[in-house]
Amino acid sequence: MRLRVPYVLFETRTGKYGVDAYFSLRVEKPERRATLIRKAEDLVMVEEKPMGALLEDKSVVEYLTSLFVTLYDLSGERFNERARHMRRWNIWRIIGIPTGHQRHVDRDEELAKKNREALLALAIMRKVLGAKTPLELSGITIKPLGYAFLEFDVEGGNASDPVYRELFRIDSNAGMALPWLRTEKKGEQDHALP
Repeated sequence: MRLRVPYVLFETRTGKYGVDAYFSLRVEKPERRATLIRKAEDLVMVEEKPMGALLEDKSVVEYLTSLFVTLYDLSGERFNERARHMRRWNIWRIIGIPTGHQRHVDRDEELAKKNREALLALAIMRKVLGAKTPLELSGITIKPLGYAFLEFDVEGGNASDPVYRELFRIDSNAGMALPWLRTEKKGEQDHALP
């Protein structure tokens, strides 16, 4: 199956990028939205809004700034949640109350994974926007440049693009949204199904 994913192009002081205009609004967690931003060189520019684009080029500034603030807050919350868990567990261990060692190790690994995912997404947004904190967002300029698309194949649940392959593997919402972007060859033209 051939997919044509719509993107909204934008420019910041760090370069030209595109944000996925379809899957970024359908994924389960906001941390995964940042991975759907890529350099503009990888994308094919189009004149008009592609079919299936859920994100408007006019709203890309608000979308990116709100995503940055959300990820900034979320990365701190994930770290605090993990630290609280470790403090409670250590207090119980010092007092001598048995609470199940493996259960706490498994919980810590789960919290560490969530924390890493949030920190990675925040690092991507910091690189793209060129801001370290939400206070610096007022000094940055995001200029919408129009629309583009990215084409890749999906065979047996495996996408030829590594970012989307991992996204479809870990995010059920993204996988369920696949049929809406399918394109089929009919003669010389590609037709996107609604």
